[in-house]
Amino acid sequence: MSAGDATTHEQATAYVSPWSKADRAAMVAWWLVAAVLFRPSPKFFARWRNALLRRFGARLEGLPFVSQTAVVRIPWHLTMHDRACLGEHAEVYNLGPVTIGARATVAQHVYLCAGTHDFAVEHLPLVTAPIVIGADAFIGAKAIVLPGVTIGEGCIVGAGSVVTKDTKPWHIYAGNPARPIKERPRPRPRDTPPESDRPADRG
Repeated sequence: MSAGDATTHEQATAYVSPWSKADRAAMVAWWLVAAVLFRPSPKFFARWRNALLRRFGARLEGLPFVSQTAVVRIPWHLTMHDRACLGEHAEVYNLGPVTIGARATVAQHVYLCAGTHDFAVEHLPLVTAPIVIGADAFIGAKAIVLPGVTIGEGCIVGAGSVVTKDTKPWHIYAGNPARPIKERPRPRPRDTPPESDRPADRG
């Protein structure tokens, strides 16, 4: 997590909320709406769930997909671009801003954690930092992405990985902590045959 990206929230003690009364009221309202109208909705009601998220301040471009079993803690801290996907039981612990790029996939049970604490201070004030998932990235099942991390465009994060630092675009990462394994080939257009199947150039 970059110190420049992190925000330490004012708290008089560990037992005082860093959020304003208005924020806390909005969080309670969202919790009720999510319980009654969001989670019971069938899978194909994606537009309905998007409308609820937008009503609570989420910035959704185009037609992203959010599973009915996904958890979004603070909708107004969420940005999703066209065809981004938030899979089953994924949790966006977005005490800080979280952005999911176009066509990026956050698979089932992934945990995006945009909040932590300052453990050097006795009362452990809340510290938040943004998470950015680049376009065309894929976050594998049960992976964890920590505060302040940017996942590069087209990057694949293996299942169960813990990402503590920014990742390079178009690379594959895995492990705890996640490390680069190899480059990811850029997808070819749908109707283009693999290079091995193409006829050799004739001079």
